[in-house]
Amino acid sequence: GQPELAQKLNERDPAVREVVQRCELVTLLPLDEELKPYLQARFKHRGLDLTNVMDDTAIEAVRTKLSGPTQRPGQRTFSLLYPLAVGNVVTAALNAAAAYGIPKVTADLVKEV
Repeated sequence: GQPELAQKLNERDPAVREVVQRCELVTLLPLDEELKPYLQARFKHRGLDLTNVMDDTAIEAVRTKLSGPTQRPGQRTFSLLYPLAVGNVVTAALNAAAAYGIPKVTADLVKEV
């Protein structure tokens, strides 16, 4: 779920206490430095080589698109590099590449979606 779900499923809230007792809360960390290996594994699972589909600039553009500066003191950047968000951006970029007849996703395509 989303981070807000943890707030809604507060075990101190009597309205949801019994449901919360039957749930397990797992917090996933953003992919960050594991972005490229994650994408390589996803494409390999589909029988594809990532380097034939996306160039390195496109991968860095995904990283840039899903992270940025934060206003919180002591924290330099935020990261939304979670599998669902990464998948959405990559899918949109792949669709754009197909629509334009471009054989490989580039940084410009990622920036466009």
